Amino acid sequence: MKGNGVGRESETFKPITAWDAGVVTVFIAGDSDILVQPRQSLNSIAPAIRTARVREYWSMACPESIAREVRFGLGELQIQSQELAGDIVGLATAFLDQFGLPQAKLRIELTRSQSCPKFHCDYLNVRLVTTYFGPTTQYQYAGEDTVHHRSPEVPIGEKRLCVAIDF
Repeated sequence: MKGNGVGRESETFKPITAWDAGVVTVFIAGDSDILVQPRQSLNSIAPAIRTARVREYWSMACPESIAREVRFGLGELQIQSQELAGDIVGLATAFLDQFGLPQAKLRIELTRSQSCPKFHCDYLNVRLVTTYFGPTTQYQYAGEDTVHHRSPEVPIGEKRLCVAIDF
């Protein structure tokens, strides 16, 4: 099974409205455990993260409820950023559209600690992970086609904002 679909920051900004159909078809049909999509860093969110509450928000989201769930989730974390909300909504919408899903599990997590310290594989069809602030997910190749991952250590006094979407 696929372990992870990953969004990651990059110096070249390309808003995600959909993934290249050919790339996704090859990913789904192939043996690869990871698909990396370039992402732009949202540096303007740093002040909102510094004052935010450490916790996580989980919800099932469908196209009709994504915007509401993201607003509610960011509200629970006390993060006030329209730019961040818009980016998460766009990412989640593109994810549902790309895989033809009626809904997916959305997790918005702000943490000060390493939540999964051991390298592991998730037994999901696809997990999209993107880190908006702080250290990013770490990967380790464990053989020809196997990729393990873990959450990174978060330096003392720092925070990490991560969004995951699963199906």
